[in-house]
Amino acid sequence: MADWEEFYRELRSPGFVPGCEVLQRLGGGAFGEVYKARRLSTGRPLAIKFLKLGEGEAARIAERELEHVRHLADLEHPNLVSVEDLGLAGGVPYLVMGFGGERTLAHALAEGPLPARDAVTVFVQVCRGVAALHARRVVHFDLKPANVFLRGGVAKVGDYGLAKLLADGRQTLSMGRGTPHYMAPEVLRSRADHRADVYSLGVLLFESLTGRPPYAVGEGGLVSRDDDRPPAFPEGFPAPLAEVARQCLRLDPADRPASVVEVLEQLGQGASEEDRIVLDALGVSDLELGPSRLSEDTALTGSTLPERIAELRRRLREPDPGATLRQRLLRHAMIVGLFAGLGFTLGALALVVLQGLIT
Repeated sequence: MADWEEFYRELRSPGFVPGCEVLQRLGGGAFGEVYKARRLSTGRPLAIKFLKLGEGEAARIAERELEHVRHLADLEHPNLVSVEDLGLAGGVPYLVMGFGGERTLAHALAEGPLPARDAVTVFVQVCRGVAALHARRVVHFDLKPANVFLRGGVAKVGDYGLAKLLADGRQTLSMGRGTPHYMAPEVLRSRADHRADVYSLGVLLFESLTGRPPYAVGEGGLVSRDDDRPPAFPEGFPAPLAEVARQCLRLDPADRPASVVEVLEQLGQGASEEDRIVLDALGVSDLELGPSRLSEDTALTGSTLPERIAELRRRLREPDPGATLRQRLLRHAMIVGLFAGLGFTLGALALVVLQGLIT
């Protein structure tokens, strides 16, 4: 049984989470606490989620299920928050994850609807991350704005792999089985599969462009739908995006796109992280030409050299469609300079090693 008073007293003690220093609290609630942390050996920023999983047999089942999350530790994708480690600290199970940033899609939407190009950019990245999960036979079941992290213009999906764990640890509609606002209707009947995530993606797309959910929430926070009528799309909602949202939000899972990859194909987008996001075909490239609401941070978010190189390549291929020619030239110059600096450093190291071998 977890002693939460002892947990909070020892939380910041050295070695409480092996190899990590726990920093400030990022958020939390009835089912867990999330803290920013750093890896002591490298200084790499991390997020640690400490889980509240109930007591007794429910807690023991949940702790066993934690081992099922371990197989996700080798899943690397630029649009997924990485799972790095797990364990127990003070009797409390925890997950160590890559740091996706403190800003989420929920924070962005609290400021109002996203510009069309930002909404598409985020949506495509979220779809790519979810498609990578489904390729591992992992269904998220709790896709929502609070689980989409925005950092450096990159969207990352977090909190995946926890649905079954939380459902076994504590039976709850809001965490163990999804958040009602974004939950596919069939989840209530416990007969859901990967198409439940397709439904949630439809909710995310609609809300990103309108700032409101597609359907009204009734008693108990549930969305009550008696028929398959589509939501009321406001004027100016891009037609290609409305069609995709309409299909994702079908009441019967069999009527929705069969996969997230199919959703991307309908948008004219590739499922690979290496594919460029194409806005022209969706009628949004010329819309909302003001500054993007996504982070303008130019810092690289990758934690390893291959990740940073891949990110530089993506930035070269996929410039901000709203940037001016001067901004694009400056960005290209910065990237070329970074590559040149990297090449000079590697060359200098090779020269030093060669001189050492000669002498």
